[in-house]
Amino acid sequence: MKKHYRSENNCLNCGTTVTDKFCPSCGQENLELHDNFLHLVLHSVSHYFHFESKFFNSIVPLFTKPGYLTKEYFAGKRASHLNPISMYIFISILFFFLFTANSNSNKKDIMEENAAQGSTITKDEAEKVKTVVGNTVSEKAGAYTYTILDNAQIIKDSASNRNDAVVYTNPTAAKADSAEKKGTTISFLDESALPLSLKDRMQKVMDDDLSGQLFINKLVSHLPKMMFILLPLFALILKLVHVRSRKQYAEHLIYSIHVHSFLFLFGSILIVLNWLLPFFGDWIQFLGVVVILWYIYRSMRNIYKSTRWRTVYKFFLLAFAYTFLMLMSGFIVVVATLYTI
Repeated sequence: MKKHYRSENNCLNCGTTVTDKFCPSCGQENLELHDNFLHLVLHSVSHYFHFESKFFNSIVPLFTKPGYLTKEYFAGKRASHLNPISMYIFISILFFFLFTANSNSNKKDIMEENAAQGSTITKDEAEKVKTVVGNTVSEKAGAYTYTILDNAQIIKDSASNRNDAVVYTNPTAAKADSAEKKGTTISFLDESALPLSLKDRMQKVMDDDLSGQLFINKLVSHLPKMMFILLPLFALILKLVHVRSRKQYAEHLIYSIHVHSFLFLFGSILIVLNWLLPFFGDWIQFLGVVVILWYIYRSMRNIYKSTRWRTVYKFFLLAFAYTFLMLMSGFIVVVATLYTI
């Protein structure tokens, strides 16, 4: 259906003179404001399919042609593809959403399995003791011993869940001890008010389920920020590895964004496949690692045009440096998260 354009040539958005259908300054289309419902719907649908065509024009080559989007970007063919940063943000949000859901699902399964195993072990041990006692004493005494074991286990479990212990002190002994330590300074400072060390905080997170879950949630929320900060550092490593290349830092950065976009999108697909085919989990992970290694190698060859063995050598340098940066960044994020929960 034909669009209704305004007869006036002033842009309603920025005021620039419009010589054609689109504003040369801001790009807004010079359409009539009071359009009928059918035109409004068709206009919205056309914008949607325009975005959809750009989406598929970007996602398909991102998977099938390593390095293609980077070359297209610096060849000036940018209107046909999604903006690299916008694409990265969209894909990273999708990945970390699935990653968080997968982590919570795995944690729930592990807790249920451990609880089942713990219950089974306690019963088995009690049955063994009951059998031994039953062979030497009467059946009534064996059953009584089994009851005592169960009660002792309940008391032990309830005691282990207490955070504070109650200490009863003999007043006479306390006075004697005070008399012996006469002249010493008595501190009324509550030790629990002192800042916990890193080891104590880690122990608290491991022992307390609530603190552990809060730690995981905050840690996962920090990961997208960490990866976004690592993007320019990854590009810097590329610049150093290809020090003789004439490429500018911006070219390394755009390539870095496209590589990370592929990693996050491919990682999202692996998570979904692992949900759908849990019995092939190990094979899916192995295949994922192989595809990722091949993709990075192939994209480096297409972008930097190095020989096969030179690309492999630079790939290992890049992997070593980036792994070191990720470990350092991960350690800093873990420590910062422990001190903020």
